[in-house]
This record gives sequence, C-alpha cells and structure tokens, in this order.
Amino acid sequence: MSNPAFTSLYASLQDLSRTLVKAAKYAVGAISTMSWPTLMLSAVGLALLLTIVPLVLTLFVLFMVIKLVNGYVTDRAAQGRATRGPATPYTPVKTEGQ
Repeated sequence: MSNPAFTSLYASLQDLSRTLVKAAKYAVGAISTMSWPTLMLSAVGLALLLTIVPLVLTLFVLFMVIKLVNGYVTDRAAQGRATRGPATPYTPVKTEGQ
C-alpha cells in the first residue's frame, strides 16, 4: 500500500531534481565558453543582484512598517482630542434661476 500523495510528491521532486541538474549543466557549459572579461562582468552583476535586491526589499518593508506605525499612532492621537471640529452640514448649491 503506497500513499498516492507521497508518490506524487516523490515524482515532483524527481522532476525538479532533473530540471536543476539540466540547468546546472547548461550554466557550466555557458561559463566554460565565456571570455574572461565577460565572466568578470557576469560575476560582478550577479554579486550586485544578490546584494542590492535584498537590501532594497528590506528597506521597502522597513519604511512601510514605519509608515503604518506612524499612521496608527497619529490616528490614535487625533481620536483623543478634537482637532477637526464638527462636521459641516450639506447645503445644496443654488443655481441662478432659483
């Protein structure tokens, strides 16, 4: 008695491993045919990609959290004191014929 869910997961993992091995072989072949300047530019580009993108995402999340906390704090402070006054009642605009 084999579990069909486990069999499906195992087949998916095998397919994933075959795909990763194929991609690694392709990358090794591409790297082996590159000239030294191209290889250096690729390495610098990959290094920038791996360092800048997480930094940008982290700063984005940090500033969004600061914005949300600031909005929550200022909203709570505004609820504690009446800063706006009473609401203005609606008055319809009169046209020239009235």
